[in-house]
Amino acid sequence: MDKSSGDTKSLWKLLSPHKPKRKSFVYLGLLVVITTALELVLPLYSSHLIDSISANGVSTAIVSGLIALVLFTAVFEAVLAWYGGRLGHQISFRLRYSLIGRLLHSQSQSLDQEHSAELSARVVNDSKEVKSVLAEDLTGLISGSVSLVAVITIMFVLDWRLTVVLVTCVLTGFALILPIALMMNNIGKAMQAAEANLLKHITEWLRYGKLVKSHNAGGELHKRSQDLLDECFTQEMRGTKVLSLIGPISNLVLMLSMIAILAFSAYWLEQGTMTLGTVTAFLLYLFGLTFPLTAMAMFFSNLNKASGAATRLTEISRLPTEPSEAPLVLENITDLAVKDLCFVRDDKTILNQVNYQFPASGLSIVLGESGSGKSTLLNQFLGFYPETHTSVFINGKTLNEYNLSSVRQSIAWVDQEPKLLHASIRDNLTLGLKQQVTDDEVFNALKSVGLHSWLERINHNLKLMVSEQSHQFSGGEKQRFAIARAILRQAKVLLLDEPTSALDDSNKVELMILLRKLADKMRVIMISHHLDLIEPEDNVIEMAAGEIVNNNT
Repeated sequence: MDKSSGDTKSLWKLLSPHKPKRKSFVYLGLLVVITTALELVLPLYSSHLIDSISANGVSTAIVSGLIALVLFTAVFEAVLAWYGGRLGHQISFRLRYSLIGRLLHSQSQSLDQEHSAELSARVVNDSKEVKSVLAEDLTGLISGSVSLVAVITIMFVLDWRLTVVLVTCVLTGFALILPIALMMNNIGKAMQAAEANLLKHITEWLRYGKLVKSHNAGGELHKRSQDLLDECFTQEMRGTKVLSLIGPISNLVLMLSMIAILAFSAYWLEQGTMTLGTVTAFLLYLFGLTFPLTAMAMFFSNLNKASGAATRLTEISRLPTEPSEAPLVLENITDLAVKDLCFVRDDKTILNQVNYQFPASGLSIVLGESGSGKSTLLNQFLGFYPETHTSVFINGKTLNEYNLSSVRQSIAWVDQEPKLLHASIRDNLTLGLKQQVTDDEVFNALKSVGLHSWLERINHNLKLMVSEQSHQFSGGEKQRFAIARAILRQAKVLLLDEPTSALDDSNKVELMILLRKLADKMRVIMISHHLDLIEPEDNVIEMAAGEIVNNNT
């Protein structure tokens, strides 16, 4: 119980920044009051209709009034359901937006140990549990609670004896349902974890489909998916068993209440201390109580599932974000250096007291064996690691003095395997650009890196979508494409990680010609294993075991 309470507090704390304005709740309250009032008037009006029956029949005016009342009630019930759902969806929208922003702006090392698909499952699937409570169950709880109090009050005024009978039955049902609903907390967390694990593995298998096929691993992974699905099925059945008890218990309470009311009513009717209209009103109120009681039971059940989800979502909301924006904007780069740079990850020293100042222009090539710290050194200039910002210098100032966004606008990074989003050619090229660029500017950038024939092949269609398993590019074309993206950003420094590793000899030569041409206009720093690519005028830095062991600056 304590754990559930704590998780519920976490849920409300998680949702608090995203709640709608106060007037939205005022409107919701008015709709609840009006709808509940109409629902409460219906049994009283029906009682009046029955008691007014005479030898002359039923009054047409009273019947017409009853029909109008039923229609008005239905309209307001629909409006209340729509407005309550809208508020819930708005909160869910803001929560998801906040979580996505937190993930996109979190420190890189905070996400290194997490699987991207598992985090995505939290944002999409776990938040769906929260949305269900807010958009569907919360309105039912509010209106049900108001209705429950009002119905019991009216019943007490009509006949306190039948009210005691009914309340006794209701409290018995509530006492039976509440413990069952509380069981959904741990079950909900287990269900969400199992689904996230399934999504994580499926995403990875599809992403590396060629690897799976080339190793004939499809059958093995298909069998492994059965274990993952079994876990999902097991947890889902645990939830289904719990939920399957709530409906029958509610119906049992309803039937017992109705039998008790009929039995006592028959006795008091025979004594002449009760009218048939009062009995009719009680029976209608009894059926009217079914919805609020079921709604309240479902709310507490789903609330516990949502509380389990809140635990996982709160982990995302607590991820440390990158340093706040510093006021100094980087406009030009005249000096790039590291001083006493140390970098340790998982108790392993990757960079050890590195001191180096890169030349003001030309092509710099960083050499070294795998694991020597080359990529980590270049990554420092992009600000991925806040703990080293004071050891990275741009124009004589430490990295933490600059607006990080302006630094990344000035320094372009081309990975060994350039990453392309599932988006159009144009969107991939203009990724992160704040200024608008024309199609001609895009074409010129692509042509400047030697992609003339590639443009012809795609018919100059910048709207062409790039898929995850893209076949639009060869290895060399993808590298050139990424360089064109850097040119459009008007970057001052171009960093490249093994740009020639997947190219044949002719493509290597062509790419190096392009990079040396670019080095006349911007600072180009690349990582490589190939000594044959080096020319006498190149600046060469050799690394080993996280230290610079030789350079020809």
